[in-house]
Amino acid sequence: MGKLERLLDLITVLMEAGRPLTRHEIRDTLPAGAYAADDVAFRRTFERDKDELRALGIELTVAPAPDSDPPIDGYRIDREAFGVDPPTLDPDESTSLALATAVVRIDPDRPGTPIWLLGDSDGGPADGTTLTGADVPGGPDVRALMRAVTERRVVSFSYRGEERVVEPHRLVFTKGRWQLTGHDRLRDDVRQFRSDRIQGAVSLSDEPFDPPVVTREVEVDHPWRFAAPMVGPDGRPAGDPILVRVRVDARHAAWLVAFLGGSSEVEPSEDGSVVITEQVRDVAAFRSFVLTFLDGAEILEPPEVRDDMVAWLEGLAGTADRGQL
Repeated sequence: MGKLERLLDLITVLMEAGRPLTRHEIRDTLPAGAYAADDVAFRRTFERDKDELRALGIELTVAPAPDSDPPIDGYRIDREAFGVDPPTLDPDESTSLALATAVVRIDPDRPGTPIWLLGDSDGGPADGTTLTGADVPGGPDVRALMRAVTERRVVSFSYRGEERVVEPHRLVFTKGRWQLTGHDRLRDDVRQFRSDRIQGAVSLSDEPFDPPVVTREVEVDHPWRFAAPMVGPDGRPAGDPILVRVRVDARHAAWLVAFLGGSSEVEPSEDGSVVITEQVRDVAAFRSFVLTFLDGAEILEPPEVRDDMVAWLEGLAGTADRGQL
């Protein structure tokens, strides 16, 4: 494996890690051949790779790996800290941001919000114009969860027929739903909860807790798992998922497994490649995802999805031959 490919795989594994990984766990996660089997040679290369990442401005978070006794250094990349300085906005950009803020309301009971220029202390438009906002699901439960996260207070609620007591870490609105992550005392593990699946009211206690330095990221379903107007050439109804199997070459396997997380069925092969099984409701979105691997991925089944991919690629090739790309 080339150095650049190994570094890209290393970055992916460390950014997707839900906890600090030991260097041996990192070696076992990366494709075969990324690092030497000999421990001395492996450690020497790994130390050089860490220096390379730091030279590129990519800081590694170093913390003891869970359940290691004596403590062993674990590594991950904090995705929230791995960013850039906020941009400076010109007046037009500030107006656009203010407009976007104005048209989204977290509480549908509140009236439309006036469009104010950011930083303008003189009030809203002279004509008192307001916009009809796009309502983000809210309500008492969401407000209670927001308070719990910001004030670091324990909450309790019923979820899938069980009473949960949770130390909330993050509350994120994505794909039309509020998602909560936190330490579930019933399971003694960090779990994710959809607010619309909470049964009954959220109870906000006065018990404080200390949040962890690093916690689990909110997992978001991939776009091909959501319904599209038409999922395939056979006209299958949009809400009916298709099980699609794809073989991916060894050079992409580590990144793919980390990207999909534990939500996909993965069959490893002796040559380092993997076969994944995905539930697909939007074939066009999944087709675009498979294309990112170029010749490193192959749709195995079902036949109609494989044929659709072939026909799409042949159509692209024909367009290119005619000079229309």
